[in-house]
Amino acid sequence: MRLVSLRHLQPGMKLGRTVFTEDGKVLLGTGMLLTERLISGLERTGVDSVYIDDPRTNDIVVEEVIRPQTRQVAVEAIEKTIKQITNSNKLARKISLKEMGLHFQRAFSSILDDLMQNKQMVGHLTTISSHSPSLYHHSVNVAVLATAVGMSLGYNRTQLINLGVGAMLHDIGKVSLPEELLQKTERWTDEEKEIAKQHTMLGFNLLRKQHDISLMSAHVCLQHHERLNGSGYPQGLSGKQIHEFAQIVGLCDIYDSLTSPRPWRKRYMPQDAVEYLLGAGGTLFEHHLVNAFIKHIAIFPIGSSVVLNTGEVGVVSRVDPDYSHRPTVRVLKDGRGNDVPSPYDLDLKANIRLFIVSFEDDDLFNVNSLDESSTSS
Repeated sequence: MRLVSLRHLQPGMKLGRTVFTEDGKVLLGTGMLLTERLISGLERTGVDSVYIDDPRTNDIVVEEVIRPQTRQVAVEAIEKTIKQITNSNKLARKISLKEMGLHFQRAFSSILDDLMQNKQMVGHLTTISSHSPSLYHHSVNVAVLATAVGMSLGYNRTQLINLGVGAMLHDIGKVSLPEELLQKTERWTDEEKEIAKQHTMLGFNLLRKQHDISLMSAHVCLQHHERLNGSGYPQGLSGKQIHEFAQIVGLCDIYDSLTSPRPWRKRYMPQDAVEYLLGAGGTLFEHHLVNAFIKHIAIFPIGSSVVLNTGEVGVVSRVDPDYSHRPTVRVLKDGRGNDVPSPYDLDLKANIRLFIVSFEDDDLFNVNSLDESSTSS
């Protein structure tokens, strides 16, 4: 299995992993043969890459951190809640969300159970991306990342549930923002950004009224844009004034936002996002939280196509958690761009003169420099 950008998809290729719509429904199933029509349909969904089966990489298994059915249940929970809030707003009615907390606790418990059963993978997440930029999938991704960090910090199940539910609902306040702002496909203006900042307080005011959602989960929603040095919002909190749960969700939010495509920009490379977070340690987030997070990220995810300094092109086949920057690469093309008759694996840990210089599908990635404005989600 290998990850291929839509630009490189060809009719006759076979999907290696299910593609979901933004609301969690199955769009294309595993094993489906792609046609021109299906490829065109993928382009319209905002998906920029998919996994395909390839005889040369069939033994490369890109395991999913959570099961597809677990993701679907979680996405549907978020979708249902968002629709309820949207309908209440349109009808100018008081929002009534009975058993909202219980609903999300059940959805998150499935995520947590999957992660607890797969602790080896949680030790180093290679990929959680649904390759969909939607709010639904972003919320689930952030919940998975945040839970992995919480597990590494030794949180108990109650703490993990409060953290995870807060992560799933961290952006719920965006539903109460003006519809034209949410549908805009260009970058927000400074004035629009100020309006968008209201989502933290809007979400907090919604969640704190739900008797079955903990105040800690509500504070994740309120504080996930606060920063250690006081530069965040909505209250400009600093240091220990910011709940640790909110800091964890804040840095996971930034990472998933940067490594996902947006209508106005391509995704950033994982190593660029990691470098940004490393630089943010001690300034925007506590050092120990950044370090705990980075331990779970593979800079070069399994299944991704990469280019070596020799010009050879291959697919990442294995990642050693202790040496994530030097994975094992299945070489498919030589330095001249010709297919290799018999693909072979190169362990970059054992070949110190070899290193990865880029991803083959560099058209997927944003090459602009990262700063605080790049992280707005």
